[in-house]
Amino acid sequence: MKRWTYAAITIVIAVTAVVGFWTWGAKQTRKLIIFHAGSLTKVVEDMGAVLSREYGIRVVNKPSGSVYAVRMVTDLGRPCDVLMVADYRLVRDMMFDGGYAGWVLVFASNEMVLAYTDKSLYADKISSENWLEILLRDDVRVGFSNPNRDPCGYRALMVLALASIHYGTKKPLRMLEEHASITYTDNGTCLLIDATKLQPDSPKVFVRDKSVDLVSLLEAGVLDYAFEYRNVAQTKGLKFVELPDEINLANPDMDDLYSRVAVKIVGAGGSTQTLPGSSIAYGVTVPNCAIHQDDAIRFVELLLSDEGRQILIEDGFRPLENPFVVGAPPQWLKELIGG
Repeated sequence: MKRWTYAAITIVIAVTAVVGFWTWGAKQTRKLIIFHAGSLTKVVEDMGAVLSREYGIRVVNKPSGSVYAVRMVTDLGRPCDVLMVADYRLVRDMMFDGGYAGWVLVFASNEMVLAYTDKSLYADKISSENWLEILLRDDVRVGFSNPNRDPCGYRALMVLALASIHYGTKKPLRMLEEHASITYTDNGTCLLIDATKLQPDSPKVFVRDKSVDLVSLLEAGVLDYAFEYRNVAQTKGLKFVELPDEINLANPDMDDLYSRVAVKIVGAGGSTQTLPGSSIAYGVTVPNCAIHQDDAIRFVELLLSDEGRQILIEDGFRPLENPFVVGAPPQWLKELIGG
């Protein structure tokens, strides 16, 4: 009798273990697909760890340039539960009209810097005062991301255009024209940079799909300097030059100045789009094609929570004191932001 009792207990334990393992595995198969700017990779990973621990949600993060992230939804029809971009205007301008999204939440800001390493030429001489003069030297190699795929790329062009205004020289614009086939026109009120016919690479100017792709080139000594977001430079342990507020796209109070420059890029469906200079503002939306909407809502809730704000700060971002929505927010988001 005892043998049967022990056997029965053994079977129960075994079945319970199998069922428990299967249930745990099932929870872990809850996927949340997030397309996001490369500069947000650490943020998405850190928030994914929280969602996995608390809800059993497995975040599938797909980093890319923000323009390309949007086009994966609009042009390629890829499934996406959460879309996070380094420029909220991309969602507004490329997704609203086609019915791909109806709102975008603006939640954080950043700053443009010039990143480098000890291997960079003139690393011991460069400063916030002479950075442009060093960048323009013939033997210095500079990189930025593709403006037709990544906001950091068109913001790098805005930085150089603003620098030409701030320092009173067209030399940085001529460098772009000569080494990357990026042209410009100046009508006296707006300096327009046309990146639609970009032709990388040259011995002077290197272009990659997203800004984080330039980090390995810096570390290997292939590049001397690269335009990056401040948080990327910090998290990757790079040295960087802080640029004046008139140039770094970090100060909302200077949007009137920033808007004196604009960049034309290739947008959704291959059409061209002109983006005026503006202070950096990151945005997030849940596209209309989202499959796992409840879990997407959990992600946005976490992003706006005290824990989410702390993650943003630790990863080098500046969370907005008062996040705001462009477009028509759903009821759950109105309640979340007190609108």
